[in-house]
This record gives sequence, structure tokens and C-alpha cells, in this order.
Amino acid sequence: MNKNLIEIAYDDREHAEILLEQLSLHDNLCLVKKRLALGDYQISNWLIERKTLLDLVISLCDGRLFSQVARLSACDHNTALLIEGSSRDIASYDITREALIGALCSISINFNMPILRSLSQAESAKILYFCAKQLYSRETELKLNGRKPKRKKNRQLFILQSLPQVGPKLAKRLLNHFDNIEAVFIASAEELIKVEGIGQEKARKIRDVLTS
Repeated sequence: MNKNLIEIAYDDREHAEILLEQLSLHDNLCLVKKRLALGDYQISNWLIERKTLLDLVISLCDGRLFSQVARLSACDHNTALLIEGSSRDIASYDITREALIGALCSISINFNMPILRSLSQAESAKILYFCAKQLYSRETELKLNGRKPKRKKNRQLFILQSLPQVGPKLAKRLLNHFDNIEAVFIASAEELIKVEGIGQEKARKIRDVLTS
């Protein structure tokens, strides 16, 4: 590949013809189709998960959203969530604006994950292009500053400490007991109680914040 080209890898299961067509118009980009274990797009050390607003609402309603976000956030890459669409796309769904805002705030704050918003695939293509240009332009600066990605375990513990009444020691016990944070997020109150330091009340609070 020409070293002057900016590479954007995209998952081979991604269905976004307009987006990819728009990106292909930039002669300074190199699009690489590959199987990504996580995320839909990879730019340098960043993984970007693209969800339509409708997909976001459906996964929030059926309880999959936060386990998906937790798995993405716990990986070794920096991660971001790109949400595409308008309120018209979810007009027929019985979900309040407050519930949606609460979910987005949780993703941003508790998972330390930036959220990017677009109205269409064409606009998503512009966002990905701008992200690619900025990331590649600062690569040299990051290397000079010696900045390195956080260790996976530290990121996992950071996420667990966002749960109610979970400090560093309890976060370590949770991770040791369940092996990964996705298992913690889907564990029942009865399963959580098996961890030293978690009683019925604390387990209830953890389940409430994960499911409300």
C-alpha cells in the first residue's frame, strides 16, 4: 500500500453501500475489506462500531446493548460508537427520549466511549473520513509522547468500578469470579451474591442500573 494513503478497514459483514461508495471517492484513502472480530471500521488503533438509531433502540430494549458495549470497550483498541439516523426512524417504538439519553450518557461516561452522530450513510462517510485524517495526522505526535493503549485488564476494572458500590477490590473479585465483564453484566442477582462483598441489596442495585 502507498504509505501516503490512509487505510480504513471495514468488516466484510457491514452493509453500508452508500457509505463505502462515498469513502471510495477519496483518492487519499485505501479501503480494506476484512473480518473484524469487533467493530465495523478500524482506523489506526481505533475501532468504530456503527449502529443505526433503530438498531440502538432494539438492542437497548432487548437488553443486548450494554453487553455489546462492554465487550467493545474492554478490547485493546480505542473505541467509539457511531449512531446513524433520525428520530423518525424510531417513531413507532415505545421508548422515551429520557431512556435513550440515559443510555447514551452511560455509554459515554461509564464506558469512556465517544459517541459520534450522523443522519445518514453519506454523513457517516464524512465523519469516518474526518476521523481518519485527524488520527493519521497525529500518529507521529502520539509516538513522540510515548502514549500507549491501556492494558486490557485495567480497562475492564475501570468499567466494573462504574457499577454501584463497586470499588477497586470488589471489581477485581468480580473479574476473577466471572472471568470477563460481559459475564458480570448478564449475571443474575443470585449469581452476583456468590461474590464476596456482594449482598442482596448491592446485587439489586447493580441489576437495577444495568436493566433500568
